[in-house]
Amino acid sequence: MATQKGLCPYCQNKRFERRIFQVNPEASTCFCPVCMKEVNPKLAIKGYQDHIDKLLSVADNTLFVTCDPTLAYQQYAAVLELEPQDVKALLGRILCLVYMGKVRKSYLGEASTLLENIQLKSVNLNDYVFSLKKINFALDEYHDALIKKLSFKGRYFDLDCLKLYLSHLYEIVKMKELILSQMKNVKKLNEFHQNDVLINMLSHDVEEKSDYLHSDLMILDGHKYRYERIYNGRVFVEDVKSRIDNRYNRYRVATLDEKEKNKKYIKDEIFKDYTKVVYANKVSLAVAIFVYLLSGGFTAAGVMLRNDQIIFISFIACAGALFAFATLILILHFYWRNILKKRKLRID
Repeated sequence: MATQKGLCPYCQNKRFERRIFQVNPEASTCFCPVCMKEVNPKLAIKGYQDHIDKLLSVADNTLFVTCDPTLAYQQYAAVLELEPQDVKALLGRILCLVYMGKVRKSYLGEASTLLENIQLKSVNLNDYVFSLKKINFALDEYHDALIKKLSFKGRYFDLDCLKLYLSHLYEIVKMKELILSQMKNVKKLNEFHQNDVLINMLSHDVEEKSDYLHSDLMILDGHKYRYERIYNGRVFVEDVKSRIDNRYNRYRVATLDEKEKNKKYIKDEIFKDYTKVVYANKVSLAVAIFVYLLSGGFTAAGVMLRNDQIIFISFIACAGALFAFATLILILHFYWRNILKKRKLRID
């Protein structure tokens, strides 16, 4: 039988990489090549797998709870250094690449390459389909957020914005086609797998977005363009209408070619950064409790010094202000918590 990776429980002062060694799972005992101590093969294999699961859990928590895809991408990389074909880490990295996308920089090509390299025969089909659903939903969010960044009332800000949108849309369509292909492969491997609804939805979505990619799209000055092709990363469009429309001139909108100061620029990030909300949610409850206790302390001190009316009123006023401040923090805590809860429901 082929050997498996195991983890020595005794080499605690060694680097993690040195604690890993090959184990015969059918052997009754084995020895760590570093410390030469006797190790139970099953415990060594389980210890290694538990460590991989722990690394994956940390990365998942960073992506879905802390909302930091850049850090999560690096944490999934730590897993892939040990297990290059770990499907959970590969799928997590694909999601990170989608959420890391920017207006001027897309990572969907890299995400598609990772998805193509996954071998279906070695995956749990239910987990795989569930992850594909997450990736597909992330692509829909990506597309909707991109339109909001680059358009205004159904028109794109300028030709550069339109070309950026078309380049992203082209990659979104290609990746959705790849997801659809993978879903059909799952169907071939397991004809009883219930994924017909997702296949039909993906087919319709790919067709709809492909039609939109090749439709006539307008920018704010009234010019209308049609997608032709992408060559060497450059988007080529055909000018199908050159009529100036002044109806939108009164709106102040962002464009890519603005150089003047104090103007509104397009932010490069596509997805909203929730990291600050996460940290604020973590500390707000503790701060609220501390301020409530402080308010109680001022109230008690005021009662003890109630013989002096001025001091009594001052302490009670401070206690009231602190109580109101703590209540405000508590309200914000539940507001931030609700934001993160809604976000988690979206990506789950």
